[in-house]
Amino acid sequence: MAIRGFSSSATLAVFVFISLIPGTYCRYPKSDETRIREFLFNQANYSSKERPVINSKDTVRVGMKLQFYAMLDLNERDQVLTTASWMTLVWKDERLSWNPSDFGGENVVVLSLDEIWTPKIFLGNSIATDALSIISADRGSILLTSEGVANLGAPLVQSTQCEMTIMYFPFDAQVCRFEFYAENQYQEKMDLFTLPSSQSSSLNSSEWNFFHLDHQNVTIVYPYLINDVPWSNYSLALFCVYLERDPIYFIKTLITPSTFLCLMTFLTFLLPPDSGERISLSVSMVLGLTVFQIIVADILPISSKETAIISSYLTANFALACLTVPFSLININIAFGDSRIIILKYPFLRRLSLEYLPRICALPTYNAKKKQVSESLHWDHRRNQDGKAEATILENGQENDNERQNKTTNHDNISSRDKVKAIYVFLYSL
Repeated sequence: MAIRGFSSSATLAVFVFISLIPGTYCRYPKSDETRIREFLFNQANYSSKERPVINSKDTVRVGMKLQFYAMLDLNERDQVLTTASWMTLVWKDERLSWNPSDFGGENVVVLSLDEIWTPKIFLGNSIATDALSIISADRGSILLTSEGVANLGAPLVQSTQCEMTIMYFPFDAQVCRFEFYAENQYQEKMDLFTLPSSQSSSLNSSEWNFFHLDHQNVTIVYPYLINDVPWSNYSLALFCVYLERDPIYFIKTLITPSTFLCLMTFLTFLLPPDSGERISLSVSMVLGLTVFQIIVADILPISSKETAIISSYLTANFALACLTVPFSLININIAFGDSRIIILKYPFLRRLSLEYLPRICALPTYNAKKKQVSESLHWDHRRNQDGKAEATILENGQENDNERQNKTTNHDNISSRDKVKAIYVFLYSL
């Protein structure tokens, strides 16, 4: 009995001791996904550092799709585009496949990026510091099918160099490129190609409208990049985003005001020279156009290859506004100066200033103006002469009327005296 009791106590103690050892608890049954992982990764010959092919001469073909869903910023002066997108990579790992009927019909498993081989891809025209690590273990996940097809999805926020075409600003359209290269894998080892991407209108902003997304497969040839290999082909997955600017804002705030300022510059010549405001108005127009020049210079990138048409337009307006100042001074000097203008002493320049330029500007020439003034003076002189003649005739007629009236009065006076005298004679005779 003692031995039997001792054995029972020993059995209980051994059971308690074993139960306290980690990993000896009762576990749930293994899931199909766990059994698939064990089946795939417990193979002695599998390594995530090797290319996913059985024959080393085969090429790994990696398809790439880029889906944009936001345009965060487009810095035109620095020519930098910042976007947010969803990147999808698809390839086949020949070593990772299973029969779904052996694992409860499960044909898809979710894996992390460090569990299997993943392609090394970098963004060639990126200005971000993590351009070489757009695919990392902490970004995205992999869906692996039973046929060995791996589907990697990861978010991508990148700032890329976007060369701006500023000639037709603000009626311009821009093409921004995204150049993806295989990292140190020439095309015979890994072929990177693009997959059709759906159009997205989420790139629209208050200034830019997204209207097209294009993708191309490009092969780049490098000579003697590898020893004893004269030519090496590298695959490039190229995505092009086409953006179109909405010009309404710039039409309202830039083009229309500058055009009105230019027109007002010519209206300064309608002011009479003695007003004293012509020079100040011209200078005000020059300062206003200078402000618009500064606005355009702050928006557009610094480039010597091409010049924006609107910049040339504002420069021409600025030059015309500046020319109004010396022309106004010449006009005032002609009107109020004590001496002749030197430029008018030369026949050719006098003919140019008084005959040709007025015709170009649709103004009366000097001779036409002189003829008009002479005719006006002639008619004024004749009008004065006719007025003096009429005044003389009127004066003569008035004098004749006075004389006639005086004669009538005298005649009446004489007749009355005769009558009185006749009465006196008649009375005296009595």
